[in-house]
Amino acid sequence: MGRWDSPSPTRARSRSPRDSSSSKRRDGKRDEKRDQDRDTQRKRSRWEDDESRDDGKRGGRESGRDRDRDRDYRDRGDKGRRGDRSRDRDRDRKARNDERRQPRSRSKSRNPSQEPEAPPKEAPNFNRTTHLVSETNTLNGVVLKYVEPSESRLPPASPLYRLYVFKASEILETIILSTRTAWLFGRDRLVADVPIDHPSASKQHAVIQFRFVTRVNDYGEREGGVKPYIIDLGSANGTTVNGDTVPEKRYFELKEKDVVMFGHSTREYVLMLEK
Repeated sequence: MGRWDSPSPTRARSRSPRDSSSSKRRDGKRDEKRDQDRDTQRKRSRWEDDESRDDGKRGGRESGRDRDRDRDYRDRGDKGRRGDRSRDRDRDRKARNDERRQPRSRSKSRNPSQEPEAPPKEAPNFNRTTHLVSETNTLNGVVLKYVEPSESRLPPASPLYRLYVFKASEILETIILSTRTAWLFGRDRLVADVPIDHPSASKQHAVIQFRFVTRVNDYGEREGGVKPYIIDLGSANGTTVNGDTVPEKRYFELKEKDVVMFGHSTREYVLMLEK
């Protein structure tokens, strides 16, 4: 026999019955373990499927609840935010109203030099205090013939100018002239300050006007004062002072105890000073 013709000791060795029985036991255990693993795998898969279905149902219910809860929270949050904004607006409005009601107080630390200067006080105005110098130069629908001049002034309180009205030797009336800057004499009672009922008098006959005038005295010094003057307004029958007719539409100075008469009326108007 050649080299390769001799049987191998391993191959030539035959298996004993013991070895075959142990082999069968191992195979049986392997098959049993495989079956157990298969059963376990089957049960596990079935359990996972059942749990997944339960989770799906529960998850659907829970997801619906979550959506409802989120919606409620969102609605509640929107209402809360709107309420917060309205409360903020109300609070701001109340703060502004309180600030307007509170008086503004000047800060003591403010520099007095930076404060605006107060406007100068307006001096007393004694000009044009009667209705003779209204802007339209009308009174009760009647156009006035006379307009007071710029030098018109209210006479001083002392001495007090009075005009006594006489008829014969009887005093009919006393007029305090110091209360006005001008006095209109005439027959038209709608505009006359001192009515004259005599038919020879004109409707707007004459005016006694107080004027501020300046003069140069004997020492060459200028001095001023308020003096009474009379002016005839172009009457038909004229105005006389102490029996002399005064020129029309020109100022004639009156002095104490002067007697004024209008037209052909017999009434006498005497100027007097009371100190």
